[in-house]
Amino acid sequence: MKRIIKKTRQRKLKKLIKQLPELKANNSDRPTREFILNKVRKCNCSIFSIVVEKDQVMDHLFDVKNKLYNYLCGILMNKIELPSHKLLIVIDKKHTNTLMREDFDAYIKNKLNFRDSKLKIEIHYKESFSMNEIQVADFVVWSINRKFNVNDDYYYNFIEEKIINKDNMSLWKNE
Repeated sequence: MKRIIKKTRQRKLKKLIKQLPELKANNSDRPTREFILNKVRKCNCSIFSIVVEKDQVMDHLFDVKNKLYNYLCGILMNKIELPSHKLLIVIDKKHTNTLMREDFDAYIKNKLNFRDSKLKIEIHYKESFSMNEIQVADFVVWSINRKFNVNDDYYYNFIEEKIINKDNMSLWKNE
């Protein structure tokens, strides 16, 4: 995953764009998106995703978004297979302050330690421009968002086979 952005910069980007500190799906052209998502498709990885219909979320939860975020991440963590000894979680630092990070760390560690008390959990917050893996995740999330919010599954189709829970992604689906 780390090399996907590096290869994209070397092979697909014009000189001027290569100087940008970060690649974002929203600001990229079609060939760049396709190149990155094709690399994800070939990568040894799995994607777990949750799609939430906002009209199904109680209004007061939008006032405490970090609690909703923690809860949704907790649901996602319950879906993953835990490693035997150490789990490293890396999160984009952009939208979090210290109190939110501490709250998230405590919530996730408590949730995961309930499943396996011997598991060592490390949570790191990194600026997305400094981690290629976060930039790749942006393209994945953008593709899923397009499918569910814009009804455009073109980019989603590149990564669909990597999504482990594709039949069970929607949470609180409006029936």
